[in-house]
Amino acid sequence: MILTMHIGIGTSTSRDHIRAAQEAVESARKQLGNKKIDVVMVFSTIEFAHPQVLKFIRRAFNDTPLFGASSLGIITSERILKYGIAVCLLSLPEDSYFNTACVKEISKKSAGQAGQELGEKLLYGCKGVHRTMSIIFSDGLLLNGSELIAGLQERLGRSFPLIGASASDNFTFTKTCVYFNDEVLPDAACGILFGGKLHFGLGIQHGWKPLGKPRKVTKSNAGRVSEIDNAAAAKIYEDYFAKSITAIKKDLRHLTMLYPIGIKIPGEKEYLLHNIIDIDDSGILFQGEVPEASTIRLMIGTKESCLQAAAQSAHEARKNLGTHTPKFALIFDSASRFALFTRQANRELESIKEKLGRDTPVIGIYTYAEQAPLSAINYLGKTYFQSHTMTTLAVAG
Repeated sequence: MILTMHIGIGTSTSRDHIRAAQEAVESARKQLGNKKIDVVMVFSTIEFAHPQVLKFIRRAFNDTPLFGASSLGIITSERILKYGIAVCLLSLPEDSYFNTACVKEISKKSAGQAGQELGEKLLYGCKGVHRTMSIIFSDGLLLNGSELIAGLQERLGRSFPLIGASASDNFTFTKTCVYFNDEVLPDAACGILFGGKLHFGLGIQHGWKPLGKPRKVTKSNAGRVSEIDNAAAAKIYEDYFAKSITAIKKDLRHLTMLYPIGIKIPGEKEYLLHNIIDIDDSGILFQGEVPEASTIRLMIGTKESCLQAAAQSAHEARKNLGTHTPKFALIFDSASRFALFTRQANRELESIKEKLGRDTPVIGIYTYAEQAPLSAINYLGKTYFQSHTMTTLAVAG
């Protein structure tokens, strides 16, 4: 009987994709010895997003359930990989349970409906089991991620611990993928639902601070904001940067990464941050929902404030795990933070390892959006679709 969780993590940066998968598999398997393998998690840069890679990995583990996502970089205990693949193997205790599921072609249905469908599939066979948490991956180019999360929560529960990440590519914003079994899927979401006696600690921080005066959203529909303070929505950026909309559009990705919009959520201490997808005379299109009558602020982040937030995220995760020793930590780090740190991105990794304990294995990805509560206290908060955060999930079992 397996009384505790075991983990094996293998990586490779070989230019031959199948050889890279083989090297990552062999390294991860070696760490587990003869222990049973219950779940395979795969992260890779977009170059490895190919079905043959996943088919090779699944065959190596006798069709064990596999899920994961593409990313602009892979976070490991040793370093950050801008090119490569990581294979993470989980051997779960006998008194734990799980179910994996996937929903495809989200754009052909409402995102809310897709979320409900994914929730139903995850619950299949687990309705009589104490459910612990769920980890979700979704296409990073999905326009209505807030609806997807709302649909999931309708099935899993508003306060159920739901932690997720949107896949990314290498800042081309052309194709992001989730991995499910041996399929590479854009326009999709997948995940895992855990039950039984697994333990986890969660930490969420972003480090961006309010800039300028509070403003009111006076006209919006889902993620499209038409008016702020009864004026054209784009005016908030035009005024602050003293630039035309045309000039702002040319530099939009840079501006939204460094100066996102923060939404004040009643009862929450932290601002909810959203990326901007597009901006023009008709308004601003955000990646997540911005409700009408919301109070918003322009936000600014610095390397030091974000470094402190990363350390605090890891500290919270370790603290919320209580007396349990983490078997590994899963990191979802916003691509906006990578853009801020650039060549100093390893500073975040070092701050995380210092708080978690340097012997704790770390695996993670850079994301185009994160899904987590705004606060990790008691895990009772609603899960939000958001950006710019460092989300740390410490897992024991």
